[in-house]
Amino acid sequence: MPMVATSGLAIFSLSAEPHLLSFGFIALGPCFAAVSGSPTVVALIGTYATTLVIVVSSYQGLWGTPDQVLRIAVTLVATAICVVIASHRRLLEFNSAEAVKDQVMLAAVLEASSDAVYTATPEGTITTWNRGAEEIYGYTRAAAIGSSIQMLAPPDDGTALLAMFAEAAQGRRSDQIEVTRVRHDGTPFDVSVMLAPVRDPAGNVTAVASIEHDITARKRAGAKERAALERTQTAQRLESLGQLAGGIAHDFNNLLAIILNYSQFAAEQIPTDSEARDDLARVLRAAERARRLTHQLLVFARSERTEPAIIDLNDVVAEANDLFSRTLGGHIQLVTRTGEQPTTIIADRSSIDQVLFNLVINARDAMPDGGVLVMEVDHVEISSDEVGYAPPPLSGRYIRLTVNDTGTGMAPEVVNRVFEPFFTTKAKHEGTGLGLATVYGIVTDAGGSIRIASELHVGTTFSVLFPAAEVSDQPTATVADRPTAHGNGERVLVVDDDETVRELMVRILDRNGYKPVPAADPEGALKLADEPFDLLLTDVLMPQMSGPELAQRIKDRQPDIPVLFVSGYTDGNAGVGRATGGILLHKPFTTDSLLDSVQEALAGTGVPSR
Repeated sequence: MPMVATSGLAIFSLSAEPHLLSFGFIALGPCFAAVSGSPTVVALIGTYATTLVIVVSSYQGLWGTPDQVLRIAVTLVATAICVVIASHRRLLEFNSAEAVKDQVMLAAVLEASSDAVYTATPEGTITTWNRGAEEIYGYTRAAAIGSSIQMLAPPDDGTALLAMFAEAAQGRRSDQIEVTRVRHDGTPFDVSVMLAPVRDPAGNVTAVASIEHDITARKRAGAKERAALERTQTAQRLESLGQLAGGIAHDFNNLLAIILNYSQFAAEQIPTDSEARDDLARVLRAAERARRLTHQLLVFARSERTEPAIIDLNDVVAEANDLFSRTLGGHIQLVTRTGEQPTTIIADRSSIDQVLFNLVINARDAMPDGGVLVMEVDHVEISSDEVGYAPPPLSGRYIRLTVNDTGTGMAPEVVNRVFEPFFTTKAKHEGTGLGLATVYGIVTDAGGSIRIASELHVGTTFSVLFPAAEVSDQPTATVADRPTAHGNGERVLVVDDDETVRELMVRILDRNGYKPVPAADPEGALKLADEPFDLLLTDVLMPQMSGPELAQRIKDRQPDIPVLFVSGYTDGNAGVGRATGGILLHKPFTTDSLLDSVQEALAGTGVPSR
């Protein structure tokens, strides 16, 4: 087409007067070609036009004249200019096509994104809505476009959302923030949001774009991970405290054995009407109280002896209901709910009674002005990702004991420490801080877990899990009759590195018909081991050699000698008696308990511990 136009212009110039103006029409040919945007076409048309200029000007008698040269020069210059114009036009068209392609690609990416991407006017009217927004929010594109962004926020947060969009409309790009949004069905969820202004070619903000990522699952996973970490840290802290408590209890038990028995010795030598005898009675009562506190420490440390058996929590709670209904007072309403099915567990009955007692007493103390206390037992299925229990329970079937009160509640920082021994919020002399520590020790010793839910001025709920048990899980134990506790001259080798405790045991045995032979340490005992003895009585934990190791070495010389172990710290010693064919007596012991254990060891009754 440009070539035809150029040919036409040449014919017009040929028929016109031979002056420069009419000739100039031929130079328009390359300009027509420039519209094509092809520099090559323009160059070809320019060459063709130059050829026509030469032909026409020669025909008009201008061959070799300056006019002919000028005409050729003008045509060539016009051609060069048109080549530049065509090149620029082609570049613009290419860039425009690429821009359109990019926009189409970007639109496809945004449409395919799982994130919610939408735009709205500065006033908050939705103008675009991608498929991710449809899936996250539940609104179709038709329902969303034209609606206000307030429908995406909780009822009390719509104004704040409009303010965020208005701020972005001022040209400020927001940082990524986490907020709560609401789905079409009213379900709240968490999103990570970034707002950015959308500008027109002139730089004016015409809309605000919002990119939102659903982080609900991530936050839940994070919360579970933090909860698991907190439970682990709590368990580790309580385990460390338990080891410390057990060590302290070991030393206390040695001292208490001395105090209890020597006080009793002194009391026996004082007239009944003496004031000193009353003083010693007070000492004995204080020592008994100290023994109970030490017992609680050992329970917390999971180092106290227990006698597990199959018990039904329904029975425990029902019997406790009769007791507590008379002792809680009229200002507290007691509600008991037991299950219709058996709720059997394997645990020490007295320990479970202590758990319930401590929980109920704590609930009572939390309701000084009255309230409602609920004790409930039921069956539950627990998964391994259950949150809040310490230690974390394994998946399985459990019997749950729940004690709920409507009392003062506890702050989070108090909840985090309630199982620590000696931690208490009660006034001085009103609590030892061992009640809930004891509960924790008993529950974990029974293979269970415990959880606290508490809110200030609302109340507290303790949920205790015990592994469910069948009646066939535990054989019925039989109890043998105790033999007479008096000796008949039996020789007893007494080994204890604590001089006072050793002398105490020797004195008790000597006064009750035995012939004790003391040894200050295992090496001293081995030097005496060639002599015949009827019984080895030894401490479990000693510096140079443990009691079980000493017993084995003496049995190498006297295979039939019975063994009675004595220990104030039973962690790791529960199987000591069984492993060596002996029995285990726990400190602090009394005269009666020591003599009974000696007789049981001599008689070979196989009673494992006392």
